Amino acid sequence: MTTEEPGWATRLASTATNIVEYARFGGLDTGEEPSPFEIAGRGPTHRLRRYFPDTPSGRPPVLLVPPLMLTAEVWDVSPATSAVALLDRAGLEPWVIDFGDPGSEPGGSRRTVTDHVIALSAAIDEVAEQTGRRVHIGGYSQGGLFCYQAAALRACKDVGSIFALGSPFQPLSIPGVDLPEELVKELQGLWTTVLGHTGLPGWAAANLFKWTSPVGAIRGQVQYLAALRDRDSLLPRERQRRFLARDGWITFPGPAIVEVMESMTNERFLRGGLVFGDRTVTLADLTCPILIFTGSQDGFAPAHAVRDIARAAPRAEVYECSLPTGHFGLGVGSRASRVTWPTVGEWAHWQETGGPQPEAVGPVGDTGPAAPTTAAPTLVSALWSVARLAIDAGKAAPSLAGSVSAQVVDSGREIVRVAVEQLPRLARLERIGSHTRVSYGLLLDEAAADRPSATALLLGDTAHTHAAVKEGIDDLVARLLAAGVRRGQHVGVSISSRLRALTTVAALSRVGAVAVLLRPEGDLPREAALGRIESLLADPGVTGVDVPVLEVRAVGPRPSVPDWFTPNPGLGADLGFVLFTGEGAGTRAMPVSNRRWALSAFGAASATALSPADTIYSASPLHHPSGLLLSTAAAVVAGARLALAHGFDPERFWPDVRRCGATVVPYTWAMLSILLRAPEVPEERHHPVRLFVGSGIPRAVWRQALDRFAPARVLELFAVARSNAILANVSGRKVGAAGRSLPGTARTALVALGPSGEPVLDAEGHWLTVGPGEVGMLLAEVDHDQQLWDAVPRRGVFAADDAWLVTGELFRADADGDLWYVGRQDSALPSGTGALHPREVEDALGELPGVGLAVCHRGPGGDVVAAVQAAALTPRALDQAFGALPGPGRPDVVHLVPEIPLTAWFRPDLAALPAPGEAGRVWKRSRAGRYAARRRRTEEGGPAARGQQDPSPRGERARSGGVHDQHVDG
Repeated sequence: MTTEEPGWATRLASTATNIVEYARFGGLDTGEEPSPFEIAGRGPTHRLRRYFPDTPSGRPPVLLVPPLMLTAEVWDVSPATSAVALLDRAGLEPWVIDFGDPGSEPGGSRRTVTDHVIALSAAIDEVAEQTGRRVHIGGYSQGGLFCYQAAALRACKDVGSIFALGSPFQPLSIPGVDLPEELVKELQGLWTTVLGHTGLPGWAAANLFKWTSPVGAIRGQVQYLAALRDRDSLLPRERQRRFLARDGWITFPGPAIVEVMESMTNERFLRGGLVFGDRTVTLADLTCPILIFTGSQDGFAPAHAVRDIARAAPRAEVYECSLPTGHFGLGVGSRASRVTWPTVGEWAHWQETGGPQPEAVGPVGDTGPAAPTTAAPTLVSALWSVARLAIDAGKAAPSLAGSVSAQVVDSGREIVRVAVEQLPRLARLERIGSHTRVSYGLLLDEAAADRPSATALLLGDTAHTHAAVKEGIDDLVARLLAAGVRRGQHVGVSISSRLRALTTVAALSRVGAVAVLLRPEGDLPREAALGRIESLLADPGVTGVDVPVLEVRAVGPRPSVPDWFTPNPGLGADLGFVLFTGEGAGTRAMPVSNRRWALSAFGAASATALSPADTIYSASPLHHPSGLLLSTAAAVVAGARLALAHGFDPERFWPDVRRCGATVVPYTWAMLSILLRAPEVPEERHHPVRLFVGSGIPRAVWRQALDRFAPARVLELFAVARSNAILANVSGRKVGAAGRSLPGTARTALVALGPSGEPVLDAEGHWLTVGPGEVGMLLAEVDHDQQLWDAVPRRGVFAADDAWLVTGELFRADADGDLWYVGRQDSALPSGTGALHPREVEDALGELPGVGLAVCHRGPGGDVVAAVQAAALTPRALDQAFGALPGPGRPDVVHLVPEIPLTAWFRPDLAALPAPGEAGRVWKRSRAGRYAARRRRTEEGGPAARGQQDPSPRGERARSGGVHDQHVDG
């Protein structure tokens, strides 16, 4: 017996019925029922579903998290592809968090990522409490990112493992659309601005994915309509089609869009520094096992963007399951039913019982950074860059525009990008004059007005917005005025709290007073006298200063601000701060004008190419030049975050860097040598730091830092004391060089000196400049009305009406015009072979393999001693090093020491160095200039053998060496 094919009339009637059903309901009725569930918990932004509630509990719980644009039904689209049904059959207990549709929920349009992450963390608590077991959490696309963030927020408490399906750490790509990077950034900014206010409705989200492949969408629709006559062939995939075409899409809230885009474009998922409420979080805190699913045909979330979790979570074991499918196919469809969900089931059981590893799971793929492209820019990209450059150059001063344009011609696309970003900043730098209204308080006010809700400060685990910082400063300003503080008054500041010190200094700046930053370790009465303070703001218990101590604590209501008060009255020429350097009788006051501070701020921000995506990690307090003139200053003008550490702790450094997402780390002197000696920790791998910036780094430490902390670079700044000159080695290609003057800062010149240190004059009576390779004194040009405190400029140096400051610093200039630091004029040490500069000896030794640190100083008995921290040295290596010295001088003694102790500011502590012969090998230079091992002093009958004291006390050695306070601003 055979079944006859239906006739054409029957087929026509069936097709008509299907078309009517499609037109009325948007699809065909499949008759399928969703999987049963109960609401097992709820919160302000979520409901918690427990699927198959009649099934006995006791199985490993799995909590599924949808992305923001899709409904929770993504996990139960149809019986054949239902994730919850497949997990139930795999012996797991499926749970789903349902965020609802923000477009219809009360307050849903104002939801942020933080709201969803906190809701997920609460759901983990609920599941763990109801099941009494650890929870395996997993999500699709952004749902996976929610899992990472929630687990990090709770330090993986009650989280057994994480699995993520196509969860990228970069904005979703648009397959087949390849636009210039500059244009993509602009479009992302427009997207964020517009959608941040409107949100993305569900219908728009559905159409957005159709528009990314319009031909495929139209073809699929035509094929579906043509197949309406065959209902049986359409039904198995009908619910999936309707879900992706219309039913599955919900509103993406505007504030959440802004947060997602900012975190991705600023790479905070990778770097750290995610903020939830006022708490900072880093994915580096993830310690539970992680399984990622990648699709080889996934154009929205490429595999390399999903694998970035291995870089973001260095302490976690990360595995991968790769499927030959696209983005949606990872979680929905026949391949997900055959591979994804059975693998998740095996993964959860593996984590629970430690049984065999799932067959489809292996080590995560390559997570290295993408290889740099060397391809020439496209025509569109080049035109876009030139257009941006022309617009910004028009805003800048002509000298800066011409200088940067010349670099563009010489250096190509990368310089174009940097120039475009930095020109407005350089232009403002050049416009800052003595009569320009500028101050720390003013720039903080500008930042609060422009970005009130943006994070300004990170202190420990706590984040502070610009608005919150301004509120604290406003309160303190009112109390300072009520206490009688006025513009121009010198107020001493001795406050240990980093946050209180910063707000106090900012409030004084807004009043127009001078903040005299006293050092806790300094001579307080002497510094108070040198700083000319009239009153004091200090911690309880600070004594020794004979001036009124102001009581301005936030007790009681805020006083009203007088009508006559004008905030931020400071001009460029006005004194803004007073710092101190030196010790004891050598203590010196270092005045800093508002213009000097602003030049440091804009100069450092430009040299480091800071942007709002950056975070500066500052271990220096405000009373140190690095804290006031580099970290704090550069962050506020660039809109970057400032992370204040309580001090430099090598054991906490990398965890702290990960927590705040630090990209720029200021250093002082040999600080990085301590990190180099420390063992590598997991947080150091794939670290987020792109730049170490500071002054005084030894050449050997510089090279070692480049090797170990790659791809981070080192940027050396030399801020000339009591002047507006700043030198910077921006490219970093010449290790050890101080570089050149930053655009917009004071001009510098190197002049020749005579035998007694007097200037050498040319035939016209002007000072003679030196040629390449010759040592010269650095001069810095000063304004005629610039206040120099106790320095007197020299006039008529190169022209009749010029004014130059003699800095006391010696440099060499190479053939390219880059400057190399030699030392202070008074730092030369006479040896048996001629005068030498300690810095040049230290740099020469730093070129030898295995040398950590070296310091050259006046040793016992008057010898010039080079103390070297190295595993081993040979006379041949010493001859090789000193043979490259540019001058004739060589040290009399070379002392191999196990360690060179450092001061609190990471300078070599000469007073703590062992004397030659007390420890380590010693080589003494012979009359022929060769080095030979010297007998120990006990064998020579020296003071150590006779029980006598060293005739040259260590305090004297500390003052006579080559270590001094260079690179300090004034």
